[in-house]
Amino acid sequence: MRKPWSISTTVRNPERLRGFLDVLKRFEGEEFNEDTQIKFQVGLIQERLYQPLNIPKKYKKYYEELLPIPYEAAAEIFELKTYKDPPMRGRQSANPLNKLGLAIARQGYGPVRITELGNKFLAGDYDIGFVFFKSLLKLQFPNPWSTEFSESVGFDVMPLIAVMKLIHKLNLNSPKQGLDKTEFSFFIPTLINASEIDMQIKAILKYRMLSKRARQEFMYNSAKRFYAVKELPMKKVKNLRDYGDNIMRYFRLTRYFKVSFDPTGNYWTFDLEPSRLVEIEQLLKIYDGHAVRFEKIEDYLSYLADIRQPELPWEKIENLKEVALSLRDLISGQIRQQGLGLTGEQQRLLSYDILTLTKGQLEDYTSRLRAFNLQLRESIRKTALAGNMQMIEHTIKLLRNSKLLKEYEPEQFEKLISDALKMINDEILIKPNYPIDDNGEPISHSPANKPDLECFYRTFKAICEVTLNTSKSQWIQEGQPVMRHLRAFEVEHPKDDIFCVFVAPQIHNDTYNQFWFSVKYEYDGVSQKIVPLTTDQFAVLLETLLELLRAGKKYGHAELYSFYSEIINDTKQLKGFSEWSESIPKAVNKWRQKLVAL
Repeated sequence: MRKPWSISTTVRNPERLRGFLDVLKRFEGEEFNEDTQIKFQVGLIQERLYQPLNIPKKYKKYYEELLPIPYEAAAEIFELKTYKDPPMRGRQSANPLNKLGLAIARQGYGPVRITELGNKFLAGDYDIGFVFFKSLLKLQFPNPWSTEFSESVGFDVMPLIAVMKLIHKLNLNSPKQGLDKTEFSFFIPTLINASEIDMQIKAILKYRMLSKRARQEFMYNSAKRFYAVKELPMKKVKNLRDYGDNIMRYFRLTRYFKVSFDPTGNYWTFDLEPSRLVEIEQLLKIYDGHAVRFEKIEDYLSYLADIRQPELPWEKIENLKEVALSLRDLISGQIRQQGLGLTGEQQRLLSYDILTLTKGQLEDYTSRLRAFNLQLRESIRKTALAGNMQMIEHTIKLLRNSKLLKEYEPEQFEKLISDALKMINDEILIKPNYPIDDNGEPISHSPANKPDLECFYRTFKAICEVTLNTSKSQWIQEGQPVMRHLRAFEVEHPKDDIFCVFVAPQIHNDTYNQFWFSVKYEYDGVSQKIVPLTTDQFAVLLETLLELLRAGKKYGHAELYSFYSEIINDTKQLKGFSEWSESIPKAVNKWRQKLVAL
C-alpha cells in the first residue's frame, strides 16, 4: 500500500534531536542490542526528552516540580508501561538519528557510532543550517538501511532535491510563488517518486484554479487516489497536514528555503531562498531527485558517515565564483532599490575582483557577503520598525492578547519582543541569539546556554529573557537559567551597569520570589538587577512611545534606564516579593504619566 514519506513522526521539532543524540552518545561503542535499546529509552525519560502517558502518581512529582529524575526511577517508569516489545521504543527513538545520518545505531550493524555530522551537531558552535542541509541531502527512499519506504510500493526519491525541483519548475509556470501550507502538506509528502514531479505540478496548478469549496473536494479525492482507496478516514487527511508541518520544520533549518508564516504557525508559505537560488540550480544540474543506488548496505553506511559526501557543486571553484557573483549582484540590487549609503569597508567588500580569488578566499568572501546581506536586511527592517506607529499599535494588541500568545512558537515570541525593543530606536544593538535564515527570520529558539536577547545601549547593557510558560514550573525552568545567563553577561561586561528584563504573559508568584531574593540579597554572592514584566506591562512601554510620537516626541534609553532602576530600587523599601510584584504595575504607570506630562 502506498503511503506518504516523512522524516520523523517521533520527533516533531528537529531541535529536540540534539538531546536524543546526546543521550545516545552515552552508549557509543556498545552494541545496540535489546538491552542497550531499553537503556537508551530510559535515558530519554530521565532527561525528559520522552514522557510516557499516564505516569504513575508516585512519579508525577518529577514532572510537576521538575525534580531531577534518577535513572532507577526512569527505569521503573518505563517498566510500569508494560510494553509488548520494550526494546522497540528505543529503536523507534533512534530511527530519526539513523535516517538523517547523525548516528549509526542498529542491532547487527556493529557498535553505536555518532557520525562526524552528528558530532558537529553536538558541538556548542555547530551551524544548524550546515548540519541539516548535509543530512537531508543524503536522505533518500528507498535506501539499503530501511525497508520502511521501499521501491516495491513506488518510492524513488531524494526528498530535498525533489522539493527544490518541484518548486523551481512551479515558480516558472505560475505567478504565485512557492507553496502555501495546504499545498505543501498534500503535494509534498505524497511526492514519493521523482518521476511524478511534473504530475504534481499539474495538480497544483489545477487546484489553484478552483473555488475554495471545490479545492477541499479536490484535495480529498487526490488523497484517495494516492492511497488507492474508495473511502478515506479523515485521520489520514489530518496525517498529511502533520507530515507537511514536520517536513517544513526540518527543511527550513537548511536555509535553502524561505518560510514565511504568522507567529502562531497556523499559516505559512514555503519557497526557495532567493539568495541561494544559484546554488539550488547547481544542485539540480547534478541531481534529478531520484534515489542514488548502492550495491551494499555497507556502502550506504559509509556514505552516511562521511561528512564529505555527497560532493557539492560549489566545491568546484568555477561554481563557487558563480555563487559569489550572484550574491554580490543581489546585495547591490538591494542597495540601489533602497537607496542605501555604504561605508568604505562595505564598498571595498563589493569591489573585490572575484576572478583572482583562490578557493579558500572565495569561501571566506562568500561567507562575508552572506553576513553583509543579513546586516542589510536587518538595517532595512530596523528602518521600517523605527517610529512606525502602525507596527507599534499592532504589537501592543499582540502583547495584550493572551489567548493568541498561547499559540505562539517560542522563537516567534522572542522575535516579537526583539522587534518591540527596536521600535524604541535608541539602541546601539539588539542582538537576538536565535538561529536565523538568510532573511533574518528565526528558524528555532535561542540555545539554552545563552540569553534570548542581548541589548546594548550607550549608558547601560541588558539581557532580555522571554517565556510563554505561565505554569507553576515557570520559576524552575526560568529562574536559575535567567540568573545564570545574567551573571555570565555581568562577568563579560564588568564595567557596565547590567539589567535583565524578564517578559512573560503572566509571572508566577514563585518566579517573583526567586527574582526578589536575587535582587534584594544575592545570587552566588552578588545581587542582580532583574526586572520582571508581564506582556501587558511591557505593552505600556510601547503605548507610552506611541503617545509621545503622536505628540511629536519620543523617549530613549535614558528613560528606559530610569524605569528599570526604579523597579530595582523599590526592593530597598519593600518587605517581600508579594509587595514587589504589586509595586511593579504602579511603577509602570507612574513612569508613563511622568513621561507623557513632560
